[in-house]
Amino acid sequence: MSDLEKALRYPLGGEGWGTKLAIGGVLYILGSLLGFIPWVGWIFSILLAFIPLGYAYLVFRNYLHGSEGPLPAWGGWGELFTRGLSVFFVSLGYWIIPAILYWLGKILWESGGVAAFLGVLFLILGIGVGLVAFFFLPMALAFYGREEESFGAAFRWSGIVEKIWLVQRDYFIGWVASLIFSLALLLIRVYFLYVGWVLYALGIFYLSLAAAYFFGRVCRVSMEGR
Repeated sequence: MSDLEKALRYPLGGEGWGTKLAIGGVLYILGSLLGFIPWVGWIFSILLAFIPLGYAYLVFRNYLHGSEGPLPAWGGWGELFTRGLSVFFVSLGYWIIPAILYWLGKILWESGGVAAFLGVLFLILGIGVGLVAFFFLPMALAFYGREEESFGAAFRWSGIVEKIWLVQRDYFIGWVASLIFSLALLLIRVYFLYVGWVLYALGIFYLSLAAAYFFGRVCRVSMEGR
């Protein structure tokens, strides 16, 4: 059984896996519903998402440190929220530049004329930089988790590139698979109303757990130099 296949099976194994998976999915669904509250809904939506994000990071951190096992029990909600918030800030450091580029491109595109041409360039650049950020993020979180959760470690570019190179094949496979599954879930959310939102919420949590398992193991191998 390949490592990717093991990762896809991981969230579906162990005692009580269905309940554990459902809790994360429900939290994402509730976050989506809160997002419909005028003006402030998006704030509550993001805050609630930190909890399942922290849970996925806990799985990632366990495997990164060699503590392998089934899905952990839900508990320590405050700690999960804090860990999710930390992961959010690390991710924000990688996503802020492509997000700004994409936002500028969208504004220019909607302006029309010559500005629309520049808008296309910014949109393409934003997507390209975003894919690069998505590629480096798992190893960045590994550096963050290995070095006493220091934010500075998550942006140690030379070390991150070096460690990715040691496991380049497996790392690239995980990145491509994560990208494909993410796009598939996004299409489900867009084209299937209501049911699509539920499937997306469950799917994105399932994907985060599978990716946490896969990259936790791959990054540990790289960190140990094998």
